[in-house]
Formats: sequence, C-alpha cells, structure tokens
Amino acid sequence: MPGVATVTPTGGIALGVNAGSSAVTAAFEGKTGSATLTVLPAKLLSIAVAPAIQELNVGSSQQFLAIGTFDNNTTRDITAVSTFVSASPTVATIDASGGKALAKATGSTVINATSGGLSGSATLNVLPAAPVSLAITPATSSSPAGATRQLAAFATYTDGSVVDVTTSTAFVSATPAAVSVGNAGLMTYVATGSSTITASFAGKTALATATTNSATLASIAVTPSIASINLGGTQQFVAIATFSDNSTAVITRTAAWTSANTGIATVLNTGAATGIAAGTTTITATSGGKSASASLTVTAAPLPSSASINLGSASGFAVLAGTSLTNNAGGTTLVTGDVGSPSQTTDPVLAGGFTNYKSGAVLANALADLQTAITDANSRTCDVTFAGDIDLGGLVLAPGVYCYAGAISVTGTLTLNGPGTYLFRTALTLNTTANSVIALTNGATAGNVTWVPVGPTTLGANSAFKGSILARSAAITVGDNTTLLNGRVLSAAAVTLSNNKITK
Repeated sequence: MPGVATVTPTGGIALGVNAGSSAVTAAFEGKTGSATLTVLPAKLLSIAVAPAIQELNVGSSQQFLAIGTFDNNTTRDITAVSTFVSASPTVATIDASGGKALAKATGSTVINATSGGLSGSATLNVLPAAPVSLAITPATSSSPAGATRQLAAFATYTDGSVVDVTTSTAFVSATPAAVSVGNAGLMTYVATGSSTITASFAGKTALATATTNSATLASIAVTPSIASINLGGTQQFVAIATFSDNSTAVITRTAAWTSANTGIATVLNTGAATGIAAGTTTITATSGGKSASASLTVTAAPLPSSASINLGSASGFAVLAGTSLTNNAGGTTLVTGDVGSPSQTTDPVLAGGFTNYKSGAVLANALADLQTAITDANSRTCDVTFAGDIDLGGLVLAPGVYCYAGAISVTGTLTLNGPGTYLFRTALTLNTTANSVIALTNGATAGNVTWVPVGPTTLGANSAFKGSILARSAAITVGDNTTLLNGRVLSAAAVTLSNNKITK
C-alpha cells in the first residue's frame, strides 16, 4: 500500500510514508513471499515558536506559529494542535487556540506554545503606540488674498487613539506664491491660485488643497470695537475682513496694527494691545488699503472678570445659527432648549416646552444679544495670556479668563476645578479631539463656562463638552454623537449637528 510505505523494486528498501500497515511482497523465479510492515507515527521531538523575537506597537497584532520537529527529520506547522499562553497578559494577550497576539501595553512578555507534552517559546517586545495615518483639516479651503486660516493635524495611532499633533507637524506649501503656510499650520492666502499643502509627522503625510480666490477686500472690522483693560493688562483685538463675494475671513495676523497713542497702550503685530498708562487710545488695523479702528481705554483699576457672561435673550437657546443649521437626516439629535436659524436642512428633535424659531423678533433679538455677549466676553481682563497655540488636554484649571492668540485644542480630558467663572478666548480656532472630555470638579458648573473663538469650532466625535460656545462670525461643527450637557452652540454663522444631545 504505497499510501503507507514505498519499497524500492531492487534492494527491498522500504520507506514509511504514513502511519498504518502494508504487505510487502518479493518475487523470484516464479516464487513469491510477503511480510507485513507497520509504520508508526512520527514522534514529536521539539517545538519552536515563530517568529522567535518580535516587536509590536501597542494596539498591533502578530500571528505566532508553532513549528514541530519530528524524529523522521521533518518539520511542520502544528499551530492548530497547540495551546498558546502569554506570560504577561497585561503586556500582550494571545488567542490560546489560534496563536494571534495583541499588544496591550509597553513591556516584554514570553509567548509559549505547548503540544504533546512539549513546549517552545518566543519573546514579544511591545513598544509605545505608533502613528499609522495622518489627517489634516480643512482638507479643502478657499479664501481671498490676505486671509489666514489655521490647519489642524490629527494622527491616528495603532491603539486607535486620535491625537492633535498640529504643533509637532511640518507643513509645506507646493505653491507658496498662491498660499503660504508656517510650521504651526497657519495658512496665508497670498495671491490668486491654488496650492497643495503637505503635512508630515512621524513618517506619515497628509494633503490639503488651499485656493486663493479672486474676491477683493471690501472692508475691515476690528473687534471688540470698544474695550477696557487695567494697567499692564492685555487685550486681544481681531481683524475681520469682508470681501467682494460677501465672504469673511480673520486677517488678524496679516493686518498691520497701530496705536494712536503708544504712551497709553502699545499693540503687537498679532493684535494684542497692552495698557501702559491710564487714558484712551485708538487701535487701528490696516490691510489692502482698508482700515478699521477700535477704542481702548486703560484704567488704573482692573475690570471685574468674575461675573458670568450675560447672554440676554440668547440664554433660552441651546442652538442658534445666524445663517444656516445643518442636521443629519434620520439622526437622533435631541435639543433641550430653543433652536433658531433662518435656514435649516432637517429640524432637530426638541424636548417638550421648547420652540424652533426660523424668523421673527425673538430670533433677531437673540442674535443681537449674542453679539453683545461676545463683546462683553472680549472686554474681560485676561488672567492668563499666551501668544501661541495651546492644548488644554490633561490640564487642571482654576476659574479665570484665559486668552490665547493661537488656536485652542483639547486632547483627552480638561478638568475645571472649583466654583467661579471660566472664560476661554482664542483669536483662531477651537478644536476638540474624538472622545475628549470637559470635566467639572469641586463646584465648577457648566453654566459658568464660556468659549469665545474667533475662528471655526470643531468638536470631535463622541466627546463630552461643557459650556457655551459663542461665535461672532465663524462656523461651529459638532461631531457625531457628541454631547453638550449644560452647554450651548451659538453662532452668527453656520452650525452643523450630527446625532447630538444638547442641553442648555
């Protein structure tokens, strides 16, 4: 039976093929004789685990194999009949019957495979999570010459986490004559044309397209138009350009800033003015032949910053959009509070007792009071000032007025600790990453938390945000399944919702 054993026609040498029995017959001069040959199973001598040494990043997986060596000098894959164990399951786990390992935490573990009373092992070293992809937002943009816009870069890691890495990302413009970009991701729209922006971080790249359109500068506005600070205090002014196509853009960083009386207050090219002596001066921004001014009064005593921001008639609204409200069709957005916008794609579901306003005096008054509240918030004396971008994730902050000339981002958890007023102002964008949390401890309440960004706001998916967002002329986008408990989304521009729970 050749399936059990083979034998050479001459010489009579038999070779066992598979376990079993077979008759072996010999013939000579018309005579035959036979014998029974029994082939025993090959005996397993040793087990090796492959790969013998492996490095993985947290969140990555690796298939291990058990390779058996037998007494017939053969080797074969015996993974399916082996049992696998990780010596340190907190570092890496492994499927006992399949041999697939998953890296859980940095460290080292031994992977053991056992079969037929024998075992073999391999070493698995787990390294920190590593980035697997990079994304930048906005992926496409268009603005007139002279405008600026902040790019944000987000890295997705092997453990599934998404991290804002804007400040660590290198940005390069393919056509800087059309759109230039700094290392911090701030784009400047220079002249009519388009450019590809390349972002690079930890060996990963992402692309965006930016276009400088042909719209011309029509006018400039400076906000706040009236402000007061104490001696030594700082006021961040913002220049907003309106163009011939009725679009608007923040041009704070590209405008030229002057103070009419530098003995009273000086102003940097970032629009940040500092009080030098008591009195009043005029702060002027100039760009493209257009100018606008604001009045700045420097007082000897600081203005109170502990009072809550008065929203007036806007306080009854949980969602307010001056231009348009976009809500995903068929979604589960639930708003506990009034809603207002003149244009709405899909009306969000309202809790009982609240109203959706699409026109009329109530909506108009709320939008006007929103502007008044923003002016009030921008006039408050800064307790903390910072000239660049800031990631508030991981920080524990006390009540105060926090003023940032750069973008605000929140990665992970920001803890607000203690009773009092929290006011966050940024001259650029407000962004939170997916699954981020605003935590309130020791008497901090969401009703006393206010966010006042000049640029667009984007809240990451599945995040838990607290406080009211007040936007004068920039859009607010609330990520999928994000909640705002005791918070508001109030903008004179556009608002986008997606499966959200918002309670004012």
